[in-house]
Amino acid sequence: MKSKPIFIIYIVMFLVLLRVDRVTKNLVMQNMQVGDAYPSQDSFFAIRYTLNTGVSFSMLEGQTEMLIVLQIILIAVVTAACVFTYIKMRHPVLQTSLCWIVAGGAGNLIDRVSFGHVIDFISVGSFPVWNFADMCVVGGCILIAIYLLWLYPKRNGEEIPDE
Repeated sequence: MKSKPIFIIYIVMFLVLLRVDRVTKNLVMQNMQVGDAYPSQDSFFAIRYTLNTGVSFSMLEGQTEMLIVLQIILIAVVTAACVFTYIKMRHPVLQTSLCWIVAGGAGNLIDRVSFGHVIDFISVGSFPVWNFADMCVVGGCILIAIYLLWLYPKRNGEEIPDE
């Protein structure tokens, strides 16, 4: 019989990821001015302090109230999925992916509720500026894709819950 992950591991993982997000954003806010970049604006990789009132790629800018409501709904749905899949599936990759998505969503939700915008600071090339919470969401989505493509248990096209 395989050992089953303990749900507390995912709660601790969530809290650690959320804390890293909060600490990194606070360091940027305390040590930089909006628009500053370190080492410079021309660097391929830089810590660039920006504010985002929208979502990915600055879509829906200025729709803070609507984004807060949508984010709360999405976090609730993914959290329910975490609980359901823990009870039913218990696959560590799936659980980890959902935990990362909830942690990232919660980190950016805290920004929206507290400041009316999200604090972004990681700049790579010409790609839009992002933050640790965004990394958690994207990483969680990549893990879900890996799970669905290669780890999802099937027999004759039917789901088989992990034991």
